[in-house]
Amino acid sequence: MPDLFSIRRKMGMSVSIQIKGIDTLIQKLGKVEGTKHLRQPMERSVTRILHRMREYPAERPGSNYIRGYGFKWSKKRTSENLSKRWSGRVTSLNGGIQGKVGNNASYAPLVQSYQFQARIHRGLWQTDRYVVDTEYRTIVRDFENAISEALR
Repeated sequence: MPDLFSIRRKMGMSVSIQIKGIDTLIQKLGKVEGTKHLRQPMERSVTRILHRMREYPAERPGSNYIRGYGFKWSKKRTSENLSKRWSGRVTSLNGGIQGKVGNNASYAPLVQSYQFQARIHRGLWQTDRYVVDTEYRTIVRDFENAISEALR
């Protein structure tokens, strides 16, 4: 079964969470029926990660950047509205299920990717890895509870 949860970005970076107990669920209930029990925790996980990734830090005092517009001196609007560009979906994949969260703003990796974050944003903007690490236990617990309940 492929990764159950991943955050993907335009630059191909990915953070994934593997959930234990799925093999047992699939063996007992079959792939189709077993996967049905994973959809709700997957949807909650995607929503949880989306909500967290959309959070902006406080604006930096004296910044020349205006959120939703771009740089003060620019005559043209250049903001791609990072927060609004976050999206998520849950899809069936080869009889399994996959949750994806991503952002297609061109500068998203430079702002919120652990791997590509620009130095100026470090310590100010949370990264994909930080959010997944922070939510990891809650996500895993939610899946484990759904699997346990399905196996009763």
